[in-house]
Amino acid sequence: MNKVYSLVLLLLIQTIANAQFNLNLKGHLPYPSNTCAGIWHYVDSLGNEYALVGVNDRLAIVDVTVATNPTEILSVPALPGQSSLWREVKTAGKYAYAVSEGGGGVMIIDLSYLPDSVPSKHYYGDGLINNQLGAAHTIAVTDGYAYVFGTGGGLASGGAVILDLADPWNPVYVGQYNLNYIHDGYIRGDTLWAGEIYAGLFSVVDISDKTNPVLLATQSTPGQFCHNTWLSDNSQFLFTTDELPNKPLGSFDVSNLGNIKLVDEYFTDSMPANEVHNVRVLNDFLINPSYGSQLTICDAARPDNIIEIASYPTGSYLCWDASPYLPSGNIIVADVDGGVYVLEPNYVRACYLEGNVTDSITGLPLSNVNVSILPTDKKSKTNLSGDFKTGLATAGTFDIEFRKPGYITKTLQGVVLTNGQLTLLNVVLSPFVLLGTVTEQGSGNPIPGASVFADDGDNSAFTIADGSGNFSFTTLSSGMMDITATSWGHNSFCQSVFVDGQAPVVLSLSSGYYDDFITDLGWTINSTVSNGDWEEEIPSDKFRCNSIKSWS
Repeated sequence: MNKVYSLVLLLLIQTIANAQFNLNLKGHLPYPSNTCAGIWHYVDSLGNEYALVGVNDRLAIVDVTVATNPTEILSVPALPGQSSLWREVKTAGKYAYAVSEGGGGVMIIDLSYLPDSVPSKHYYGDGLINNQLGAAHTIAVTDGYAYVFGTGGGLASGGAVILDLADPWNPVYVGQYNLNYIHDGYIRGDTLWAGEIYAGLFSVVDISDKTNPVLLATQSTPGQFCHNTWLSDNSQFLFTTDELPNKPLGSFDVSNLGNIKLVDEYFTDSMPANEVHNVRVLNDFLINPSYGSQLTICDAARPDNIIEIASYPTGSYLCWDASPYLPSGNIIVADVDGGVYVLEPNYVRACYLEGNVTDSITGLPLSNVNVSILPTDKKSKTNLSGDFKTGLATAGTFDIEFRKPGYITKTLQGVVLTNGQLTLLNVVLSPFVLLGTVTEQGSGNPIPGASVFADDGDNSAFTIADGSGNFSFTTLSSGMMDITATSWGHNSFCQSVFVDGQAPVVLSLSSGYYDDFITDLGWTINSTVSNGDWEEEIPSDKFRCNSIKSWS
């Protein structure tokens, strides 16, 4: 029992360590009776750091100057009846601007009096949209303008309402973009990168004339449910999220708007089915609050080879938002049911591994080759051009395995991977044919028409031996595999064997009557049972030799 307990404890420690990789918890402020949504940062004139948190019933001001002791010092309550799961906030100068699906227009908060007080008011629109601005989903604030997205009541078709903040306390409506509903958007210079979730795409919009935005380009995202967008530091790549399970973060080359190209997709390492919710960019790193309640960080210095380098578990459902932009370098995080976290990141450049795989005979590129970094569980596949791109956060010496059905598996041993460096491997694979014969034990005579089933651990195949008892497979990978031969009037035989294509496999069957139902030997229903004991069992979809069980 002590050994079992020690093993379980070791596995638990390893799991926790992996879950907290390169992110260190500094402080945590739980909100057990509330939910948390958007989060943003603010720094006062004395250098005190704050997290502005979209709590369901208020905008909370959390002092995170002492990272180990985050404390809510003030809040701006939502108006009666306007509590909502959705509450987002951004800042400009000494002002914060918050919106909610619960209504209230734009909540404007004067932060210049912190930590003593936070005067606030609500803006509902002026001029052509006077008193029309109520509920909204998200907001972006930059270069003296606010962009309110996902407005209710049909205003701007839920697109973008643009406000001039020349007087930050008194916004002035200047225009709107209303071709599609916008869930969230990112602005840099005179361009809006709009996540049009229901249209399944992002739009690129020229907003140099705020009164008359002009559509420049559109692009579908991997999950066709674009949740948010963020530009790379050099503005050449756009990163997108799709709010659907099993959908990746997309990396797009947007250097030419006439030819936008998807160059990579990222699924979180530990929970690939749980999508990234929001993506933020800092110094070519992606900060990713995600479903499954985790924050991950990726190295995107090579945007066509995004590699996860950090992760931390938060609540139990959704890590909603994060801001990595405080001067201290700490990341502030909001989790729906986990509250507010202050995390200290360790930003490290990944070890990049890239290359190309070709056929030894034709010289043509091989697609769908499985590339594994051993002994880790990091895997990737070659594309149609035979190229692969992968890597790790931690440097070291590894074995790199290349495996594809119909080819001899190749393992390159002792490959050194170094942080911040690219390792190139160009590999040639040789075709693989598994040959074998089924014979009778003792006499050595061939068994024509014997059924043969083979499983290489990744793929399986079935065939019938010819008149000389010979069989072949061309759709399996070389290496260890289980091969089973069956024939009526003979006992089934399974052999675990290493196969490299150099010598045929011989399977000898003894006379007898035995069937483990690995293959179909032609049983038919002759009668039914009306009473008595019986049992039905569903075979495993992964057959192994040591799993054979007798039937009687």
